[in-house]
Amino acid sequence: MFTLLKQEAMKAWKQNRVYIWAIIAFVLPIITLTSFVPMASQASAYGSLGGSSIIITIGMLVLTALSFTQEFTFGTIRPLLSRQYSRLQIFLAKIITVIVEYFLLIVFSLAGTAIGRLIYRAMHDGSTEKVYTTYYTSLDWKSFLFALLMSFVGSLFLMAIVLLVSNIAKSSAAAISLGIVMSVATSILSAVTSSLIQLWAPLKWNPLTVQNVVSYYSGTSDFNKSIQSYFGAGAWVLFVIYGAYVLVMYALAYWIFNRRSV
Repeated sequence: MFTLLKQEAMKAWKQNRVYIWAIIAFVLPIITLTSFVPMASQASAYGSLGGSSIIITIGMLVLTALSFTQEFTFGTIRPLLSRQYSRLQIFLAKIITVIVEYFLLIVFSLAGTAIGRLIYRAMHDGSTEKVYTTYYTSLDWKSFLFALLMSFVGSLFLMAIVLLVSNIAKSSAAAISLGIVMSVATSILSAVTSSLIQLWAPLKWNPLTVQNVVSYYSGTSDFNKSIQSYFGAGAWVLFVIYGAYVLVMYALAYWIFNRRSV
């Protein structure tokens, strides 16, 4: 299994060019925070990692789709399956590799955001602006990192959708396109389904609404109260339901991958 992971890492580096995504994720927040974001918006810009959060999302979707579709496009799935590895091992190795790539992009984005923040503070840390610079560039690291964690948890749902489409349609373009649309339109679709809840209350537990709430979960008492009020259940129930949705989707993706002809 370790050898298989090494091979997947090599493909990600040489074939899928994950380092290009990492460089963009690192450079973009430095440029954005120091050149385009006004002082009053600095703190809010940290939440999007200086604009690189969208790069992370798109990169994750692209890398997820390519890691599966390219095996069949290039015909490398046959020699891979001819070895001692099972399809489950190959499937898990690819999922693990994509998750590691996701965290790699997060680390580079965090580094870029931190450097951009420091450069901006140095640029505006004059005697007359110091108090304002300190105020507008303050950062609650605990809440900041927790929000990143919840964003990752919510992204597992989008990854599952991309896996399903890339294995059903055998097209990385279709999978990537749908994943990007879902990443942008999830909150909109969730709002649309809210109007249908009035017709049938259990619709509030639909996967889009649950994923949207999980992605923005803050862990505060007020957020927990709003979950209790809307869903009529505690936050832990919401996460259990979300976990069940994700597991079912990944299981279905594996079932399709396992039955694909080579």
